[in-house]
Amino acid sequence: MSAATSGHVNAVGESGTSSQWRSWSDALAAEVLLLWRRPALPLIGAGWVLMVVVFGFGVPYIVYSTLDPAGEAAERAALLEVLLPSAAHTTAAGSYPLFGGAMMLIFGVLVTGSEYRWRTWQARLTQGPGRAQVIVAKAVAGAAAVLVFVVAAQVAALVVSMVIAAVTGQAVAWPPISGLTAAIGAAAFLSIAWMSAGLALGVICRGVGAALGVGLMWTLGLENALTGLAGIVPALQPVRAILLGPASGSLVASLGTPSSGGGGIGVSAYVSGPVACAVLLAYVAAGIAIALTLISRRDLT
Repeated sequence: MSAATSGHVNAVGESGTSSQWRSWSDALAAEVLLLWRRPALPLIGAGWVLMVVVFGFGVPYIVYSTLDPAGEAAERAALLEVLLPSAAHTTAAGSYPLFGGAMMLIFGVLVTGSEYRWRTWQARLTQGPGRAQVIVAKAVAGAAAVLVFVVAAQVAALVVSMVIAAVTGQAVAWPPISGLTAAIGAAAFLSIAWMSAGLALGVICRGVGAALGVGLMWTLGLENALTGLAGIVPALQPVRAILLGPASGSLVASLGTPSSGGGGIGVSAYVSGPVACAVLLAYVAAGIAIALTLISRRDLT
């Protein structure tokens, strides 16, 4: 091969790589812009931050205030401990296995299901990047949005815990950086798993309404029922170990989050932390793969 021919081949290869990279970056930029302009992003983000503040800290503080200081001193001390800044990171993380997971599933459904509602899939997939690029870009943009939700909720938790410490006259002790990072990472990871399930449901059900109904019935109804029955019927324990909710609760429990108080509903060490991570990772991969497969094979006309 001559030098000129070799140079031409290299130029074509570099051009093709550059074109593919540009296509991927364009798909991601389009998804970020789309999420930013749709009201679902700020509504779900603000709604989740409010839920963490109210149910993770506000309601437990009201309970703390109503307990008898003389006869229930131990209960008051234990409840106050999880509301102070030193435990704010794990208390906030304790809100995710049940309430946060459902919110992130709703967000995932809206990311893909809204395209059916507004009938924009055909235009998106015929005038821009390919189907695989669009789905992956949706997953990446959604994961970035979830991380923003998690960080915002953690900041709000720290602020509220500081207020509680000031009101109760307690010294402010900050959580360790390693613990804070681990809590944010665990919350973001399990939230992305729930969001990925929502992505798949939005595509499977071809819309928002049915996907939300199926997702919430599955996570808040069926999973809770199976989790409860597994405590009575040992044969169901292997099934419980691969469910999204118990895996999320197990991951948060591995941080040291208590299972009661501070919004820790659904927090329990059903499986070890590494097993929980493997289960959640499987949900992320399965959710994206299902959405990608169905979008690639279906006729959207």
